[in-house]
Amino acid sequence: MTYDCIIIGAGAAGLFCSASFKKPVRGLLLEKTKRPGTKLLMSGGGQCNITHDGSIKDFVKCYGKNGGKIRSCLYRYSNEHLLNFLHEGGVRTITREDGKIFPASMDAHEIRDLLLTKSRENGFTIQYESPVCRIQKKDDGLWQVFTSEKSYLCENLVIASGGCSYPSTGSDGSLFPVLRNLGIEITPLRPGLSPVNVKNYPYGEAAGISFADVHLSVWRNERKIAEAVGDLLFTHSNLSGPVILNSSKEIRQGDTVKLNYLYPETKSAVAEKINGSLKNSKASLQNLLPKELGLPKSFLQVILKGTGDRQKEIAARLTADSFLVDSVAGYNKAMVTTGGITLSEISPKSMELKRFAGLYAIGEVLDVDGFTGGYNLQFAYSSANAASSNMTDAQKPLSRD
Repeated sequence: MTYDCIIIGAGAAGLFCSASFKKPVRGLLLEKTKRPGTKLLMSGGGQCNITHDGSIKDFVKCYGKNGGKIRSCLYRYSNEHLLNFLHEGGVRTITREDGKIFPASMDAHEIRDLLLTKSRENGFTIQYESPVCRIQKKDDGLWQVFTSEKSYLCENLVIASGGCSYPSTGSDGSLFPVLRNLGIEITPLRPGLSPVNVKNYPYGEAAGISFADVHLSVWRNERKIAEAVGDLLFTHSNLSGPVILNSSKEIRQGDTVKLNYLYPETKSAVAEKINGSLKNSKASLQNLLPKELGLPKSFLQVILKGTGDRQKEIAARLTADSFLVDSVAGYNKAMVTTGGITLSEISPKSMELKRFAGLYAIGEVLDVDGFTGGYNLQFAYSSANAASSNMTDAQKPLSRD
């Protein structure tokens, strides 16, 4: 059999693609593991933060330097387009105060199951435990895809194999050498959206505490190379939360990270506030500061252990807490991969590779990584729809005749 379309990878992007065809085709999903959508089921702690609220125009900046290059597919297949797709499929959604959008059931299985149903309706079957080891373009224009067991032929081939993050899910980067053998340019790969490990981490006993609107700055060789404002989370062993995760691809071992928990307050303003409150109260700093500064008591106890009652040192620690970076967590804890197929290889309106007719790439396998908050699943959806629509609208008809 010659398939109209083969999709390599039954993760989020691959399932979005197979579920979004406008008419049934002869389709096949090749999945290297035993089940589909594993990372999708893990997203949002199993609750599936599927996209983000707001204007799609505001999404572009959330993909860093490459955001502008994917504008066309984001605008055409926006967050509203995605929500309409879910609602028409019977999946209700809710929007949290922070803008993150989830299925109302707070269960990723509901979205995964909808995608599987739509995929079947569109003529796709899934071949499990079928890792792809080679791809070639035949003289007759067909694509031939080789697994360890057999080979398959297709008119259109979609690469939806993901990156390298959470390799136990099958997203282990093993297809990148296959793509390089075709002559496709791959930009350097690194973990993204990762927690950051620091030397002498002091906040293990304050694990679970989070802060809103913390200012982060990253310093290398005494020069500030990056800064951001966002929410911070202390874990048992490292720094996490959106402001850390979104900045992690800029951070390297040996960098210095500084945190201002009271941003935009300055050291001098905080010192003055502490001094003024002490003059007007007989309470101890330990009892006074949580209410005065609006910070968690258990966190301030750690601060006071290191500074005593020295007000200037307390103010310095609260506005420029400094850490030496030991490492950025690797692929086993990274939510996404930075790097991938360079976007100069892709026609952004269709996701088709410019030099390879009938070959498409979507989702995390591309050099696109967004902030935490639903932006990466949104791009998986947008790029998948761009590819399926282009195949459906192509001059050569796709059919099941």
